[in-house]
Parts: sequence; structure tokens; C-alpha cells
Amino acid sequence: MKRLKDYKYTFNSCCIGSGIQAIGISLPPLLFVSFQDSFNISVTQLTALVTLTFLVQLAIDAASAKFIDKIGYRATAITSHAFVFVGLILTGVLPYTLSSPYVGLIIGTIFTSIGCGLIEVVISPLVEAIPDKKAGKMSLLHSCYCFGYLFVVLISVIYFVIFDRNSWQFLVFGFAAIPLLNGIFFFFVPCTSLDEQRGESMSIGSLLKCKLMYLFVLLILCAGACEQAMCQWVSYFAEKSLNLSKATGDLVGPFSFALLMGLGRLFYGLFGYKIHIKKVLPICGFFCLACYIVAVASSVAIVSLIACALCGLAVSVMWPGALDMASKNIKNGGTGMFALMALGGDIGCTLGPSIVGYVTDASPYGLKGGLSTALIFCALFIITSLILFKTDKSENAIIQPISD
Repeated sequence: MKRLKDYKYTFNSCCIGSGIQAIGISLPPLLFVSFQDSFNISVTQLTALVTLTFLVQLAIDAASAKFIDKIGYRATAITSHAFVFVGLILTGVLPYTLSSPYVGLIIGTIFTSIGCGLIEVVISPLVEAIPDKKAGKMSLLHSCYCFGYLFVVLISVIYFVIFDRNSWQFLVFGFAAIPLLNGIFFFFVPCTSLDEQRGESMSIGSLLKCKLMYLFVLLILCAGACEQAMCQWVSYFAEKSLNLSKATGDLVGPFSFALLMGLGRLFYGLFGYKIHIKKVLPICGFFCLACYIVAVASSVAIVSLIACALCGLAVSVMWPGALDMASKNIKNGGTGMFALMALGGDIGCTLGPSIVGYVTDASPYGLKGGLSTALIFCALFIITSLILFKTDKSENAIIQPISD
């Protein structure tokens, strides 16, 4: 098969890659109850898996800026998919072959998380570097994460309606085929770098001297925390705190959350050029805050679940909006800027669900007490977005980074 020339194939592969990242991150939480039933794993141990997922991604984010430009976007994309494939296979095999099932889950989580971390860092600059790209493609790219999550939830619900919960490993094997096939496709799509399109990128040192870079990192940190605190625990919340069946809980909880988050990002991707993102982000923050308050305060199960689902709409624009703002305002940020943004985002993705889990174990209110800690990140997001709005009220103004 010859190399393809049309960059639409590159964009499509990146979109599938974003969906694969959703598989690696969102599939294990949907299996938390199965892990508990099969291996007698505690909530603290489940929380540690969530923490490990994002800590590994943090390590990849921190190191990637130095090696991705050297080995190239294509090699990074292929390697990332290989790690996710191997990680999913190990997740399904090792718990049944090692003396400690939990160690097997840890090893599988590490491999999958390395792949997801590499995907996160490489696909955004890959899409940003596509020649003559249309406005909104970054949000369309990240909407595929939501629809990937949606796909995972839907297939999981159908699978567990047909098959026993203890046969979860075969579901994992089925999902492993997707990164294998997309990784092979990355051998043939055209790839170009940001350096080729925009000239030499800023060094990490220069980026760290850009004061507003820290605000963008804090913004995406809070976005990641708000998103993943709900995303990682909503399935467990529906089953354990609201006493719903897995099928009902997953359809009304994570499925609706992912659907609304995906639709929000799709709308932003299609019509984002008409939206003043700096005005929208504070509104999203307030909306997210309200959703968390209703979710934890309501004594009516269906009201709490509706609030969880609406939280998906509230957080939908937060992550891609932060990336869009940073990319527009730091023109030569390059791969280093996307790596720093990914680092900030994954710090939030680590802190949000991890704090929720640990507080849940210590709180007399259970997971409702844990989810209430996400209010801190909602408030920080609102404050940061308002600071950025006041810093530059002109949507077309360019914030110049401080040079060396």
C-alpha cells in the first residue's frame, strides 16, 4: 500500500486516535464493579488505578517535548497505538495469570497510560500542523474523545446485557483491535510538523518565561479536573450511591455525560468561529459548578443523574477552548506548548478523580462527599477564565510571549 497524500486521512486517523484515548481512559472505570466482584479490590485500590493512569501520562507529557520533534510525529503516533494495544491485552490477561490480580491490572494500566499520554501529546500538534486546516478542527478532534467514550459505554452496556459481568476481559480484547488497526493506518497517512508549517518553535525555556502560559496551563488543569472527576466516577456513583442497575446507571450516567460533552464539542467545532471563547468559558465554569452542586445535594436519584449528564455539556468546551486560546495567543508555541498544556491538563485529570476517590473513602457521605471536592476546581476555572478575559478583551489581539 502506497503512502496517502490527502491530509483528510491524517485528520481522520487523529480523530480515531482521540477515540482510542477515550477507550484507554474510560473503559477501566466502567469495569470497577467487575474488578471488585472478581478480585475483591477496594475503593482505595480502584482510586490508585485512576491516579496511576494520569501520573503515567504526566510523566509522558513532561518528557515528550524533548523527543517527539526528534523522532517525528508519525513514529510517535504509531508507538502510542502499540502501547495502548499491548496495555489492553495485558489488562485482560495478567489478572488471571499472576498471583496478584491487582498487580496485573497495574501493569496493564501502565502500558495503556503510556500510549494514551503519547496520543494526547502528538495528535493536537499533528492536527494543528495540517496545511490549510479549517477553523474548529481542534474541537472536532476533541469531540471524538467524547464520542469514543460514548462508544465505549454503549458497547459495554450491550455486552453486559448479553454476557456475564465476569467475562469482562473479552470485551477488553475486542477494544484492543482498534488501536492495532489505527496504528497500522498511521504508516500510510501524510504527516507534517508545526516547525515545517510555522517556522522554528519556541523552546521550553521561552515558554516558561511567558507569564500567560501559566494561566493557560492552570485553565486546562481545572478543565481536566472538572471533566475527569465526573467522568471517572459517574458509573460507580450511579451503581453504588444511587442503587441503580449497571445498564440503567451507565445509560443515564456516563452515556448521557459523554453524549452531551460530545455534542457540545461538535457544535463548537462547527460554529466555534462565531463564538467568543473568552466570554463562553466563564459561563461554562458557572454551569459546571451548578451541576456538581445539584449532583451531590439532591436526594432524588434521577435529578442527580441529570446533573451528572449536564455536567458533560458544561465541561465540553473547557479543554478544547483552552487549547484554542493558547494556540492563537502563542503563535510559535509548537510541540512544547502542547506538551505543557497536556501536562497541565493531566495534572488536573489526576487530581480531580483521585481527590474524589480518597475523600470518598474518608467521608461519611460517601461518593457525594467526594464529588463535592470538585467544586474547588470549578471555582478556580471561573477565576482563571475571568482573569484571561480581563487581560485581553479583544478576541483578535495576540499575546506576545516574552523572549529569551
